[in-house]
Amino acid sequence: MKTKILLITVVFALGIFSCGKKKEDTTKTVKREVVKPVIVAQDTVPPTPQPEPVVIEKPDNKYFLISASFTSESNAVAYKDKLINEGFDSELIIRRSGANPDFYKVSYKGFADKEKAFDELAYEKNQPGKEDVWLLIKR
Repeated sequence: MKTKILLITVVFALGIFSCGKKKEDTTKTVKREVVKPVIVAQDTVPPTPQPEPVVIEKPDNKYFLISASFTSESNAVAYKDKLINEGFDSELIIRRSGANPDFYKVSYKGFADKEKAFDELAYEKNQPGKEDVWLLIKR
């Protein structure tokens, strides 16, 4: 009987100790929040195609107001560049035939329309300092 009591006591003690406080789990679980990307609704209307720019070809100028003539090409180019910097539509005109083929003519305005060219020539000749302006007509 003493053995039975001893055996019951041992079983009882093991039961009490095994039901005691459990060890805490040392591995921690980290919860991560899943962030879903924000979806921005796209326009459902297709973009309107832009019209192609209309290119109007400017006719070649035939009439030129000449402000100076030079025998030296470098002087003519320098004067043409000066006029361009001042905002004029300057060109260097070289004619190998006709009157004065040895001169480099520098224009400061060009026209495709004969009437506009002659009107502008009349106006410019009345401006101070532009009395010597003349009109060159390309053939």
